[in-house]
Amino acid sequence: MNPKMLVHKSKAFTLIESIISLAIFCTLMSVSIYGLQNYQQRIEEKQVISQFKINWHNMLNYSYLNKKYTRFFYNYDTNTMTFVDLMNKKEFSHKIKLPKTLVNTKKRDVEIYVNKDGTTRPKSIEIKSTLTHKTYRYTIQMMWGELVEK
Repeated sequence: MNPKMLVHKSKAFTLIESIISLAIFCTLMSVSIYGLQNYQQRIEEKQVISQFKINWHNMLNYSYLNKKYTRFFYNYDTNTMTFVDLMNKKEFSHKIKLPKTLVNTKKRDVEIYVNKDGTTRPKSIEIKSTLTHKTYRYTIQMMWGELVEK
């Protein structure tokens, strides 16, 4: 037998090499997709917390400027926050659906009324992130209605 015939130079991947490289590629893709989903959930949490702060301040300003009674309501069962004018819901009404990763630590509904002069009673709201394990604590100042983050 000719020794040159026994030596076969392959110019392409073998089946085993292709399977190994495909397995490595799939593993890297699954890790990066999980990291991307985690990142998206963190961004969504930050956006919802920011929306809550903005809508709270808008509700205070609306009550004070328009001399109207408003209400903030956190529904534990549906995990939603509602900001509404008590007399005319069409004029001022905002609803925020919290992501599943954010939950109220007190496990009950929270209801806060704002008087037509923009004042309110003190109350506290705690929202915990199951993703980052961070607890967002907000206290509503008496009379001023200012939202204080702790």
